[in-house]
Amino acid sequence: MAQQRINVQAPIERLFAKRWSTRAFDAAKPVSAEQVASCLEAARWAPSCFGAEPWQYLVVDRFYDAASWQLVLDALAPKNQLWAAHAPVLIVTTTDPIFPHNGKTNRWAEYDAGQATQCLCLQAESLGLASHQMGGFDSAALSSALAIPENLQIMSVTALGYVADLATIDADFQPMEAASRTRKPLSEIVHNGRWGTTYSPPAAAGWEARYQETSAEQLPWFYPELDADFARTLTDRSLNRGTALDLGCGPGTQAVALAKMGFSVTASDVSSSAVASARVLAEQEQVDIHCTVDNVLDSQLHGSFDLIIDRGVFHCFPNPNDQQAYLNSMAQLLAPDGLLLLKCFHKDETSEMGPPCRYNEADIHRFFANGFELIESRDSYFGSPDCEESPKALFSILRKA
Repeated sequence: MAQQRINVQAPIERLFAKRWSTRAFDAAKPVSAEQVASCLEAARWAPSCFGAEPWQYLVVDRFYDAASWQLVLDALAPKNQLWAAHAPVLIVTTTDPIFPHNGKTNRWAEYDAGQATQCLCLQAESLGLASHQMGGFDSAALSSALAIPENLQIMSVTALGYVADLATIDADFQPMEAASRTRKPLSEIVHNGRWGTTYSPPAAAGWEARYQETSAEQLPWFYPELDADFARTLTDRSLNRGTALDLGCGPGTQAVALAKMGFSVTASDVSSSAVASARVLAEQEQVDIHCTVDNVLDSQLHGSFDLIIDRGVFHCFPNPNDQQAYLNSMAQLLAPDGLLLLKCFHKDETSEMGPPCRYNEADIHRFFANGFELIESRDSYFGSPDCEESPKALFSILRKA
């Protein structure tokens, strides 16, 4: 199973999201000839400049031609050999740098071979197979051992097979295999209009991607019952009636808990998948909740709420304009004397993972100085304080003035 993508910025097809380059292959499970053919057929139909199709492949299968397979394995870099030795199929990608129709240099040959091989890997993923492209190999040794024509450039070797339990691979590779997957943000690789002009995808798209790809229980902010800080505050103040808004409701656990207490609850989130999950949970728990897709930065909600809970929305907005938009929405949505229960990452939380903003009591007092009264701020945690991995949080109680 592919490890979780942690900095997703937009929804993509599950085929792309699931694909990853594992090193854990099942040495005992062969890949059928039909499956190999399907992968190669996908590569065959890749686009290429002038339709030159400069790629050519050499396939070796340990179950059918162990000698040739061993020749390819021996040409790999030593570290690659440690795990590729378990892959039943190895595929050598080559490309012809000369256009066949005019004899001129094809400067797109390598690019096109890469496109074709990625098609091969995606087809493998669709068949339930795993693939891992390698650039660490001795090109001269491959050419000599396998009689590859000198005019062809060897671009890569791709391992193909079924995923094995991660515990079966060399201990040196365990951390890499277990780590979550990440990529550079779109702002670093995409320019908008002119070079140097930063591209910014809609923030809501990233949340939708996260909820599409990850089950609720695996989300780092998931909490199956009412947050302890929320529960304590409501109990201490004998609050169990009135209108409540669960802002950024996620899978709906907080909204359901509020409804069970007696509140009339609206659950909102920018992710339609999150809202759908909240709606399903409400039906399962037999509580009446109004679930709706809404962006707090441009809220279309009507009416006012006696209580708003925010367990991880405000700290997602580093932009001052977005922070002000959030404040404007809170002022609009809270009823007079209504309470905002706000939980965000604490400035003392130093982990790289998590939201872009961290706050202390002085920050909250400053941000909410106009129109709100800060009743209380206290140090807390997201999750259980007994868990060493629980991030440090700041919990604040604010009243609309």
